[in-house]
This record gives sequence, structure tokens and C-alpha cells, in this order.
Amino acid sequence: MYSRLKDIPAIKGTLVVTPERAIIICAILVAMSYGVYAQALFTAENMNLQAGPPVGGDFVAFWGAARAVLDGFAADIYQMKNFEAYLLENAMPRERFGLTWQYPPTYYFFILPLAFLPFLPGYFLWSGGTMALFLFVLTKFCKLNKVGIFVLFATPVMFNAVITGQNGFLTAALLAIAASCPDRRPLLAGIAAGLLTIKPQLGVLLPIAFLAAGCWRAFLVAGFTAILLAVASIVAFGPETWQAFIQSIISVGGGVKNSIYPIHKMPTVFAAFHKSGLPSDISMGLQLMSALAAMSIIGFVWRKVKDWDLRAAVLCSAVFLCSPYAYYYEMTVLVLPVVVIVKRAMEDGWLPGEEISLALIWLAPLFLPGLAKYVGAQAGLAIVMGLLFLSVRRAFFHSGISFKTPAPVFS
Repeated sequence: MYSRLKDIPAIKGTLVVTPERAIIICAILVAMSYGVYAQALFTAENMNLQAGPPVGGDFVAFWGAARAVLDGFAADIYQMKNFEAYLLENAMPRERFGLTWQYPPTYYFFILPLAFLPFLPGYFLWSGGTMALFLFVLTKFCKLNKVGIFVLFATPVMFNAVITGQNGFLTAALLAIAASCPDRRPLLAGIAAGLLTIKPQLGVLLPIAFLAAGCWRAFLVAGFTAILLAVASIVAFGPETWQAFIQSIISVGGGVKNSIYPIHKMPTVFAAFHKSGLPSDISMGLQLMSALAAMSIIGFVWRKVKDWDLRAAVLCSAVFLCSPYAYYYEMTVLVLPVVVIVKRAMEDGWLPGEEISLALIWLAPLFLPGLAKYVGAQAGLAIVMGLLFLSVRRAFFHSGISFKTPAPVFS
């Protein structure tokens, strides 16, 4: 039996995850995750956690790079030995950091204010501020209430971004803005897309989406913003920084292919297949095929689907199919598709298997670091593929595209 959207009555509840159960589960997760981390912070020695890594993990790189720029080493830190030496001299006491600097010089504009703050206040400001920005964007576009915001705060993927001190909230906010309003607010969407070039692998699908949907103004604004940002970085930090950056990217590509970087933490096609034992060249070929497939999906969906939330959900779900280099803490970009599907389901009904699948996808990132460390499993790609399927199915169903979807199941 199949049904059209207009024939579906409004749902009055859920099948498994009721609001009451969701709040209880979220409260437990918040107490466990943030409570344990708070205890680790209080017992840290010289801002190094007992388990070994420094407070804010990767935030050390941002804070150190910002100070290096002020000290005149904007180009030098693209060499790992130079960056390591600078951190050993200027960051918390530690035998080794093992961090690299791979961001384009345009990223310096975002982190430079951190150089004027002590490490710990800078970490809390960065993590808390970027999280607040991301929550604000989702609240603005998806009309979340207080319960929805609390559920997002408790999401394991959000916690992973907090403890690392990474930029997952910032890039997810920019991607959400760019994907949500290129037709309605092309200037805002274009600027967000242009700024996302600080992490270009996350924005590969945006130009294709803009062109497929006929959002020419957003496309042009994005290009202009990206060029203006790059020129400003050359003026501010010198052309040598771009030369050093390009050289570092070449080395990163070789490092990923040769498994120098921890591919077990990467939810990408290359990482999953190479981790399973396939040669790197074959795995990279499969990664290229997945990127082409993702581009085709986005081109089709953004041309055929008119609802902004469904288009944005599919785009954010497909991001990790385009790059072999991405980490689990960047999976914050998957929060928007989950929110969109849940809101649609609460309004129009759950599709078979959708609710339990989303519950598992929502909870799974809590176990990703442990699986990667102790089992060596790469489960991130399964989350990505599952959410992409759910997002595409929702988009096809609501848009009347010829795609046989069983009628929703109601409580």
C-alpha cells in the first residue's frame, strides 16, 4: 500500500522514542558525558588530561597557530617540525604534540582573536561560542523549541566536537546557512558558502547544488566572497603562506593515502575500504566514484525538490562522500538532516524503520572513538550512508518523485 503526503493525517506522538523518553535519555547522556569531562578538566595537570591528550585536543593547534601568526611565523608552521617546535615552546608542558597545520591562510582571520586570550578561556570561548552559533542557526531555520535545543545539546556528535575543541560547529553552521537559503536569501547563503572555503572539502557540493537549483546569485556571491577572502589573506599574511599551504596539502594527500593519519577516525569511503584491507589505490578509486555519485544525487535532488529543508538535508548527508579526508568530530554537519527528518515525521508521519534508524544514528557517535581505538572498526561511513538514504527517501516522498515508498506507520 502506498500513499501520498496529502492523504497522511497528522501524527500524534511517536512509536518508540517519546518526548518523555528522549528527555530522560538526553539528561543521562549530558550528566555522563559532560560530567565526566568536567571531572577530567579539574584533575588535569598542566592542562593535560589524565588519559594523555591536552585539554581541548585539537584546539591547541588553533590557539598555537594564532599566536604563531602574531609572532611572524604564519608560513613556517605549515611544516610539521616548525609547528611542533613552536607548540613545545609556547603551549602547555608536553613531551610531544604531533599536530600539523593544514588550514588555508584564510582561516587565520577566524582564529587570530584567540591569540589574545589565555589557553583555557580561549578554549571555552571557542567551543562554547561556535556551539552557540550552530544552535542559533538551527533554531532560526528549523524553528526548534527548548526541548529540541536540549536534545541537540545532548547529541553525542556535539559532545565529540566540544571535547576536541575543533571547528565542527563553525563549519556546520556555515554549511547549514549556505544550504538552507540560497534561493530566499542568496547574499547570506553565498557569503556562508564563500567562508566555508576555510575547509573546502566540506563545501564541494554547494556549487553543484546552487547551479542545479538555479541559485545564480548565491553562486556568484560565494565565488566573490571566496576570492575576496583569499586576496585579503595574501595582503595580510603574504603570498608565501599560500605557497606553504599548497605544499602541505600535497603532503597531506600522500599521508592519507599511505595511512599516516588515523584513517580509523575518518567516516569516509576511502578510510572504510582501506581499513578493511583494500589497497589504497582501489580505495581512492572508490572514493572518487562515491564523490561522483554524490554530485549526481545533489544535482538531481536540488533540481527536482523545491522544499529548502529537504534539499539541505540531502546535501549535508552527502558531504562525507566527497572527500577522503574528514574526521568524526566533523559529523556535526549531520545534525541538520536528523532535525529535518524528525520535524517532517512529527508533522506527517514516520516512514517504516525511520524512527529506530534515526535513534541509532543519533546515538552511534557516542561509541565511534571507542570503536576506532579498541576495535579498529570504521562505523562512521555506515552512519553517513544510512542518513543519506533516509534523507533522499524523505525528499522523494514529499516531492512526489517516482520512488516507491511505503505508507507511514502511525502510533
